[in-house]
Amino acid sequence: MKVIHTDDNTVEFLDEAGMTFMALMVHELNQVLKQNGVGNSGPRQDICSGFLFNFAYNIDAGWFMQEDKKLFPKVCLAERLAPKGDANLGAVSTIHIPTDATSWHEYASGVVSRYFEDDNESVEGIRTGSYEDEN
Repeated sequence: MKVIHTDDNTVEFLDEAGMTFMALMVHELNQVLKQNGVGNSGPRQDICSGFLFNFAYNIDAGWFMQEDKKLFPKVCLAERLAPKGDANLGAVSTIHIPTDATSWHEYASGVVSRYFEDDNESVEGIRTGSYEDEN
């Protein structure tokens, strides 16, 4: 497995991928809010903005204790090979680990604004899926 953990990769690739991931997170939260009766987009945008900022800040700088270890959560992005045989997922071939050059919490407000105000609460154009199936 190839591990990429450089400032250049973080700034040139991972930050953009991180904003895409955050937009998908906002979309999922927004859908749950709608399903649970939060009909007005203003409160949904405020909730999404607060959630995403706190989520991203914890990814950037937060930590928690597990037994006697201080752990810092990081979102890593993986590339996979095609599945072999009866496997549902292929082996991880490359993992992208962000460095301290990233500041996802600084992007959070812009991601939420873009999602609600520019993209009309849509993630159209972002291809997603699970296993080998595209949504």
